[in-house]
Amino acid sequence: MMNPDDPEVVDILRRAMVARIATVSRNGRPHVNPLYFVCGNGKIYLGTTDRTLAALNVNANPRVTVLFNSEREPNDWRVLRIRGGAIVRTDAKLCRWYVRRDLRKYIFSRRGFGNSLAHARLLPLVRRFVSSGEKGQECVLEVRPEEAEFLTAPNRLGIKRTKKFSDPPYC
Repeated sequence: MMNPDDPEVVDILRRAMVARIATVSRNGRPHVNPLYFVCGNGKIYLGTTDRTLAALNVNANPRVTVLFNSEREPNDWRVLRIRGGAIVRTDAKLCRWYVRRDLRKYIFSRRGFGNSLAHARLLPLVRRFVSSGEKGQECVLEVRPEEAEFLTAPNRLGIKRTKKFSDPPYC
């Protein structure tokens, strides 16, 4: 049984820079969205706005799946899949807490700065979104992990790797 301090879980969550959250709309259509995230209080927090498909879908159906992997580690094939329930939080105190943690992780750290440089080509899109006026209210998707497992991503050589855990980790 994995516990919250399992070294593999802590390692993936520490090194992952992007979470991929899968949601389902009212009509049953799936949607996957990459978002920045931080962990705390046994939960996963993803920053977005209330007009994104991720937030709209969570309001319609709180069941989510979130994937984490270490993109910058070429020999690490692990993918952490967490299933759970999510809610859209717009309270100012939590949003400020998230922004402080987000800045610390993605701007004021060596890895965050490197990640920003690696994705600099996306800055015009972000700038256009922010200045469009259609972004909506800042919010945080709060995910309560219920079930987790490690998957193994296929490597470039096509060698299959298998390793599975099914006990839930917490941040």
